[in-house]
Amino acid sequence: MKPYRFLPVLVFFFFPATLTQAREHPLLGAQVWIEPGQTAAEIDGWFQRLADSHMPVARLFVMWSYLETAPDVWDYTLYDTAFRAAEKHRVKIVATLTPSGPPPFRRGDGTQGGGIVGTAENRKAAEIYIAKIVERYKQSSALDTWLLVNEPGQAPAPQPLAVEGYPRWLEQRYGSVAALNRSWGSALTQFTEAAPAARGNGWNANSAIDWASYWRGYQTAGLAWLASVVHRHDPAHPLHVNPHALVGNLAGISDDLPQWRSFLDSLGCSIHPGWHFGLLPRERFALGVSYVNDLVAGSVEPKPFWVTELQGGNNIYSAVRPMDPTPADIAQWVWTSVGAGAERVIFWLLNARREGVEAAEWSMLDFDQQPSMRLTTAARIARTIDEHASFFDHARPVESPVTVILSLETMTLQQQYAMTDYPGRGANAHVLEALGCYSAVARLGIPPRVKHFDDYDWTSRGSLPRMAILPDVRAITEVQVRQLESFVANGNTLLITGLTGFYDPHAKAWPLAGFPLQRVTGAAWKEVHFVADSVELPMGDGRPALPARLWLSSVANRTARVVAQRGGESLATDRRLDNGGRVLWLPALVGQGAWFGDAAPLAGLLKEAMPPAPSFPLVPDSGDCLLRLLRNGDSYLSVLTNGAARNTTCSVRPPGGLMPASLWGDAPRRAEGVAHFDLAPLGTSVVLWTP
Repeated sequence: MKPYRFLPVLVFFFFPATLTQAREHPLLGAQVWIEPGQTAAEIDGWFQRLADSHMPVARLFVMWSYLETAPDVWDYTLYDTAFRAAEKHRVKIVATLTPSGPPPFRRGDGTQGGGIVGTAENRKAAEIYIAKIVERYKQSSALDTWLLVNEPGQAPAPQPLAVEGYPRWLEQRYGSVAALNRSWGSALTQFTEAAPAARGNGWNANSAIDWASYWRGYQTAGLAWLASVVHRHDPAHPLHVNPHALVGNLAGISDDLPQWRSFLDSLGCSIHPGWHFGLLPRERFALGVSYVNDLVAGSVEPKPFWVTELQGGNNIYSAVRPMDPTPADIAQWVWTSVGAGAERVIFWLLNARREGVEAAEWSMLDFDQQPSMRLTTAARIARTIDEHASFFDHARPVESPVTVILSLETMTLQQQYAMTDYPGRGANAHVLEALGCYSAVARLGIPPRVKHFDDYDWTSRGSLPRMAILPDVRAITEVQVRQLESFVANGNTLLITGLTGFYDPHAKAWPLAGFPLQRVTGAAWKEVHFVADSVELPMGDGRPALPARLWLSSVANRTARVVAQRGGESLATDRRLDNGGRVLWLPALVGQGAWFGDAAPLAGLLKEAMPPAPSFPLVPDSGDCLLRLLRNGDSYLSVLTNGAARNTTCSVRPPGGLMPASLWGDAPRRAEGVAHFDLAPLGTSVVLWTP
C-alpha cells in the first residue's frame, strides 16, 4: 500500500482548545457512515451534501476491522477516499477511533466495539492500530479532532487489567485487611484475595459499592491511556469523547465526567431520544436535551462541549422507543443546544448503514440519497447561524445563579439498593428528583446549571449570591458537609430535599450516627414516614402545599424555623444566617412531586428563595415553555420552545430598549414591556434582541 498522498489544498493546523483554538460560531454536521462497497462518487457526494447544507463537520468512524483486512495487512482505500472528499469540500473530520473493535482474527467481532481496552495484549494491538491511523491522517487539512472511543461508559466488568489493579486500590483505601474485613463482613487474609462483586450479599453491599467506585477510576484511567497514545503521535489536534445515556444513573455506566476534563479538549454527548429518554414523557424531550447540555457543560467547563450525536432519523428495530423525528423536533433540539452553548451539533447519521443493526435507520437522507425534511431543516438552521456569525462568534450562554447538584456516591448507593416498585426507591430516584428541581427552576426562566458535588466550588466568595439544590443526595460524607457549611457561611442559599444526608457512601445511617448535616440544617431527623405514592408537604406562611412522593419526615428543630407542620410534627425548616446565608430543608421528595405532578408550587417557592435571576424571566411561568438565552455584549438571543402537543403562549420580559428580529418562527407580540410568543405544538421561536 502506497503512502497516503494528500490533494494540493490549503492545510489548516489545529491545536488543543486549551492552548490556541479560538471559539467560532456553532457548527452543525453529521456522521458520514463509511463501509466496504461504497464508491468514490458516493463518498464524495455525501461530503458535498454537507458542504452545500452549511454543515461543514463530518464525524467518521475509522473502523479497525475495515482497515486491517488480515493480520498486519492494512487497506486504507475507503478512508483515503473519505479524507480526500472532505479536503475537496472543506469539511472538518471528527475521526472516531475504534480501539475496542479489533477484527475477528484479533478476537473482535468486526464491529466498532466499545468500552475500555481491558488486557495488556489488546492494548499492544490497539497501540499499533492507533499509531497507523493517527500517523497517516494527522497532516490532512480536513482533520479537526480525534474522538478516542465511541460512547464510553460501561458497567463494571472483571477485565484482566481491572482485576489486577483492584487489590492495590483497596489497600490504599482501607490500609489494612482487618479494616476491609470489617467493612465487607469478610475473612480475607490479604488484599489479593478480594474479588470483584457486582452485588453485595443481601445485607451488606460494601464490596459491590467499592468495586463500582474503583471501576469509575479505572474507566477514567483507560480513557486517559487512549489520550496519551494519540498525543504521542499527534500532540496538535484536540481530543474528544461522547458519553451516552446521560438521563439516568451515571454510576450504572461508571461515568465520572469531571475527571475526564484533564485529558480532553472538549466533551460531548450522544442524545438519542429513541435510546436515552426513557425517564421523559414525549412533551419533555426539549427539556431533556437542555438538561444533557447543561450536565456536559458543567462537567467540562471552562472547555467547550458538543452534542456529538443527535438523533437525525427514524429508528425501526434499534433503540427502545420507536420514533421518527419531525422537522419541529430537529428545530427544538438543535436550537436548544445552540442556546445552551454547544460548540458543535452533529447528527447521527447523514447516510444509513446498508447491513446489520441500524440498517436503513437514523439517516437524514432518504433511500434515494436525497435530503429529508429533517436535513433541510437542519440546513436552514446552519445557514441562519452562518448569516449571524458576528453575534454567535462571541456569544455565551446566560447562566442561572442556581445549580442542581448530582452525586455519584448517591447513584452508586441507589444502584445497589434499588427497589423498583416506586420511583423514589429505584436506581433513578436521585436523578428524578434532580429533573423535577431542574424543571421547576426552568419554569422561572433560565434553567439551572448542573454540577457534580465534588466538582462544584463550595468555598469561594463570589460577588453575587448563589443557590445550590441538593436533590435527594442520600449519600454524603463529613468532608462534603464541611463544604456545605462554608457555602452557607459565605452568604449563599441551599435547598435540601428528599433523603439528602441520610446515609454515608456505604449506607451507614447518619441519623443514628451523629447526623453531621445538622450543622447545616439547624435541625435533625426524628423519623421518616411512608404516607402514599403522592403526598403533600403542607407549607406554612400562606404558601401552597408542595406535591411530594412516598415520604414525609418528622424533624427536631434546633436553631432553624419550622416552615411545615402536620399533626403537631415539624416537617421542614428554614435556617437563616446573619450574613444572608440560608438553608431550606424539605426532607420530602418534592422534586419528584414536581416531576410527576404540579411543578408550580415548587417553582413559586424557588422564585422566593433564589438569588436575582438574569434578564428575560418567563412571565408567567409555564411548564410547556423552555427558555435558553445567549448574550453577546448588549445583544441577546432567546430560544423559546413549546414541548406540548397543543398551542401555548410563552411570555418573557426582556430588558428595555431592545428590538427583536425573528430568526426562526413567528415574531412576538409586544405589550407593556412583555413579549408574547404564540407557539404551535412543538414550536420554536428564536429572536435576536439588539439595542
